[in-house]
Amino acid sequence: MAIRDLFRRRRPRVPADPADLDHLRRWCVTRVGIEAFLEPETLVSVPGLCLVAFDGEWTRRPVGDVATARKVADELGLPLYDVLETGYPQRMRDFEEGRRAVERRERRERLREQMREADGR
Repeated sequence: MAIRDLFRRRRPRVPADPADLDHLRRWCVTRVGIEAFLEPETLVSVPGLCLVAFDGEWTRRPVGDVATARKVADELGLPLYDVLETGYPQRMRDFEEGRRAVERRERRERLREQMREADGR
């Protein structure tokens, strides 16, 4: 045992939740052109798997460890990329920006309707 082992944090591995893995499998059934992106472990989270479809729609779930992420990607026949090396695809960012724009527009419309109702029009 080396001296540095005394200071190394050892957290118990958190196994992947079967419901999360099932969600990833079901999500893949209804989409095409999917790629998997492995998200690194941080001090506050376990490794995650982010699936991105051809149109930029995405879902993310914790997978517990890298081996589980590889197993799920292989099982689903998806290419697996490391987010630290490749980053997220541009289509994912474009999809999010479009979704946010729609939400802002809908929120403005709801506020206008509420103001009209409050004015008694």
